[in-house]
Amino acid sequence: MKVRKPTVAGSFYPRDPEKLRETVYKLLGNASSKVPVGVIAPHAGYAYSGKVAGKVYGLFRGSKGLSFLLIGPSHFVDFVGISFGDYEFFETPLGLVKVDRDRIEAFLMKFNPPRALDNLPHLKEHSLEVQLPFLQVTMGEFSIIPVLYGRVKPEFLLEVIEFFCEYGTCFVISSDLSHYYTDEIARRIDAYCHEGITKLDQEILEKCEACGKVGILSVLMWSKRKNLRPELVAYATSADAYGNRDMVVGYGGYAFFS
Repeated sequence: MKVRKPTVAGSFYPRDPEKLRETVYKLLGNASSKVPVGVIAPHAGYAYSGKVAGKVYGLFRGSKGLSFLLIGPSHFVDFVGISFGDYEFFETPLGLVKVDRDRIEAFLMKFNPPRALDNLPHLKEHSLEVQLPFLQVTMGEFSIIPVLYGRVKPEFLLEVIEFFCEYGTCFVISSDLSHYYTDEIARRIDAYCHEGITKLDQEILEKCEACGKVGILSVLMWSKRKNLRPELVAYATSADAYGNRDMVVGYGGYAFFS
């Protein structure tokens, strides 16, 4: 059994299962009357971005039978294309999450991207891992298609979304927003992210600074195809958590509805 072990447990979120579950419960927002088709969620430590992520994942409360396409940027390994890894499960302190290998194999037969089963980009990466405890607490049992991307065009990620997002599979685009500006400037820059996403406007989004911007662009393209309606769910900067307004990171949570 090939298991991707957690790498940021004890740093980005609690290592102890009971404490982690309690933390996530406290962060979760209210359920939505309509289940999102997908979301954009931040990927920083829970002390910084957990409130924003919690409000996003709270929208899935009460949902059953969903699977999730997780798409996040590779922060540590530079490569061309995407990587699913060859894992059967992803592990957190809350247990194992099944990887949908059958659907990944079907994708590989159609597209055959290079390095798609390479585990190296996943080994130290946090952008997908930090999403999992929120889903584990909210959903209980579910499966994932984990996608890390390196140098890739949004048009290819669009095809990834198009292939997987059907029959009860929701997308999660992992991204933080602006980095290391003053709080005032960060909020001004991040406002372009809010406007670009909620209006499905790629030109406005060009002024947005986000580490997962390629993933965001791809989901905007898909949302136009499917006539989705995006909403800003929550926004904060690291200053909201720790008060230092001289150098902050922005965190946005967005939901897409049919």
